[in-house]
Amino acid sequence: MRRDRAVFAAAAVLVWAMAGPARGIASALRDAGLLTSLVWLALAVAIAGMAGVARRTGGDPEDDRPSLLVLAATALAWGFLASRWTLPEERLHLVIFPVLGWLAWRATGPAGSRSVGWACAAVVLVGALDELNQGLRPDRQFDWMDVLANAVGGVIVPLLMLRSRGAWIAPGLLALTAAAFGPLQAAIGVGGASPPMAEASIPVHAPRASTVAASQAPSGGEYTAAHLVLITIDALRADHVPPVGHAPVATPTLDALAADSIACTNAWAAGSWTSPSMVSMLSGLHPSVHGVNSRGVNMGAGPVLPLETLAAAGWTVLGHAGDATENYRNLGIRRELDRSDEAEAIGAALRDADGPVFGWVHLRDVHAPYDATPERLAELGLDVELPTSPILDRARTHLTVPRDGFPGRHRWLQPAIRALYAAEVADADASLRRVLDAIDASGQADRTIVVLSADHGEELLETDAIGHASTTLNSVPLDVLQRIPLLVRLPDRAGAGTVYEGVVRQQDILPTLLPLLGVQHPSLSDDPLLHGVAIDLRGDTPSARAADSLPLWFYTSPCGWQCPPERRGERVSASLIQGAWTWCRLDTESAGCAAHAPWLARGRALGVALGSPVAE
Repeated sequence: MRRDRAVFAAAAVLVWAMAGPARGIASALRDAGLLTSLVWLALAVAIAGMAGVARRTGGDPEDDRPSLLVLAATALAWGFLASRWTLPEERLHLVIFPVLGWLAWRATGPAGSRSVGWACAAVVLVGALDELNQGLRPDRQFDWMDVLANAVGGVIVPLLMLRSRGAWIAPGLLALTAAAFGPLQAAIGVGGASPPMAEASIPVHAPRASTVAASQAPSGGEYTAAHLVLITIDALRADHVPPVGHAPVATPTLDALAADSIACTNAWAAGSWTSPSMVSMLSGLHPSVHGVNSRGVNMGAGPVLPLETLAAAGWTVLGHAGDATENYRNLGIRRELDRSDEAEAIGAALRDADGPVFGWVHLRDVHAPYDATPERLAELGLDVELPTSPILDRARTHLTVPRDGFPGRHRWLQPAIRALYAAEVADADASLRRVLDAIDASGQADRTIVVLSADHGEELLETDAIGHASTTLNSVPLDVLQRIPLLVRLPDRAGAGTVYEGVVRQQDILPTLLPLLGVQHPSLSDDPLLHGVAIDLRGDTPSARAADSLPLWFYTSPCGWQCPPERRGERVSASLIQGAWTWCRLDTESAGCAAHAPWLARGRALGVALGSPVAE
């Protein structure tokens, strides 16, 4: 007995000592594709061991060993719960703490329900102290969901030692915890479930194709030869733009534009950084097809893209393609927009042009660093302190905030980082006002379609990171990264203030808008997974929602523009189907890769046929 207690105490101390490197170890196992296998292997070994004990005792109902039926139910329930946690350290705890539970049961003297109670109390205390130990570290945070992971994992083995029917408490507790995981997470705080939303959550609708068959294309040409101004705000989250949500600061320009526009509340970016997302928006192609997913790569010159069709129809096409640091060549942009004053440049283009104009204005106010001063925050009515913290200091002063450079949880900094981000949104609102004022001053507002969107969203410590792929350098698609605002203001304000809830992907935007201009652009593919489709934003028509549901499929680099040369071939494929995410890291043996393989093969085949750089 004394030796068992010493072993349990030593194991507890080891767990506490591992508080620092545990996440790195778990993340390394996950990145190597071994974490899930380890969890299931541990489960199999534990169940096999317990089954051996049960067989040796002959299933005596008076013995305090579990029956095979209880063990089977426990295995299923444990597997179900393990699937709900995706943060690596929690999944590792589901392996570690059952071992501690066994040791605790041995240390308290296996002699009935009293020893089971003492063992449960001991292992729960170890788990709570482990999390408290992490909360005291400057780079970590106390998290009640971790306490829950530790407790549930730790008490299962002692509970299995209850006599007769009492052992059924173990699988029952596991199943109940798994079933209540979502509400518990919402009540307790963000834990390790699949991607959490921001506090001002964005409603997730089931993916809906919203496609229109060629024979039922939306009525077009109402705005023939109108101007089209596309305004994108880098890293602007959907939940900071009405009607989806609102920033915690005044944004009068966004508010007014939303009131005058058709608002698409279920719009999605194709990638998690600027280049693949914008190329998808401007080409109508999925990133797996156009291949623009690393520095120095541009779309191939072969296919005729939407902006080239516009130019051939008489539009002057302005945007960003001349800068050597950008990835927007061969998209049909004929003239570079003056970046020194984009508002004045687009106003002058509308005022002076002999014919219709397409102009792309890209505002970078929101992009890191978030450098608002305390005085600026106070001026905006944001009463928040800016504590000294390495990750916060980095976000305020640098373009990148590498996820791996700032391990641990930082949710205690969320009020500060969200206030800093809100200040950037306020600045973007002012920049947007200058652009809209320039459009008004040109005298062309009444014949200009104005579209407001973003290249991608931004993480604000929902998953322990700040930024997106190009700033965190280790990112996967998440709700807060992929949901984007989309407002469409028509020249006569038709549909002003209405909401379109159907799915709109970035590659659908130009195929949807060009018919309104009286321009028909031939699709480069009949596969709606790979090419954008036309959508009727102005009515809930049967033709607009008649197609079968399409998966939302994202394809991106995990480190974006800032990828070092040795990582520029890394890719992440992700899908969102009926609210459930699946991820595939193509440089590892991720579970989701098998499901995505046919999609990737189709995308690559089309890309090769179009001459895209998909073989980079």
